[in-house]
Amino acid sequence: MEITRLEALQGWGLAKYATMVTHTARLQVDGLERLEEAWATDRPVILTAWHGMTMMVAAFVRNYADITRYVVIVPNDPRGATLATWSRDMGVDSFPVSMDDQSMGGARRMMQLIRIMRQGKGLYINPDGPAGPTHVPKPGLAFVARKTGASIVPIGAYAAACYRLSRWDRYTVPLPWARIAVALREPFTIGADTEIDAASDLIRERLNDAERAAEALYRHGN
Repeated sequence: MEITRLEALQGWGLAKYATMVTHTARLQVDGLERLEEAWATDRPVILTAWHGMTMMVAAFVRNYADITRYVVIVPNDPRGATLATWSRDMGVDSFPVSMDDQSMGGARRMMQLIRIMRQGKGLYINPDGPAGPTHVPKPGLAFVARKTGASIVPIGAYAAACYRLSRWDRYTVPLPWARIAVALREPFTIGADTEIDAASDLIRERLNDAERAAEALYRHGN
């Protein structure tokens, strides 16, 4: 993927701000043992959260996970170029692919991703990205999970001291020194014979549960 100077600058700015949040945020985490439980199996691991939570989840991953174990899905378009720069500056590998691309080229990229996961890399993906609609998983996550037998760890995150962008995902930009609540739910798998629609319904249900748990943790947790 070629990256223009503007895209590189935008990615650098995002990474600088995300790093500041990472270093100053007060993280309140419930269910960290579920991440350890997922990695203790012989399955690949997929971390997943709704697109609007990305910057909050990035702060969690940088503080509580070995970021070098993961690749991050980015769109295979100009938006992805900016995000690839952000990912690189944050210390994580990115993998450009379109989860909607049903061409032969798209299929080859998807199989390459599956090979990378089978070799031991974890995956981070926002199943409703990059353009929504919000809280509606695209079929790519279900397809990859079904092919790899991966343990999927749903993550929810919530912050009140933040700015929420007026766009489709209400993207949350936490302020420096904000308290961020993060909830990890029980790992689950998608059976090889599960229909994609049924798998996507399950993914949506588990992610919505994680989102509710994160907000409850923020409002009522210790």
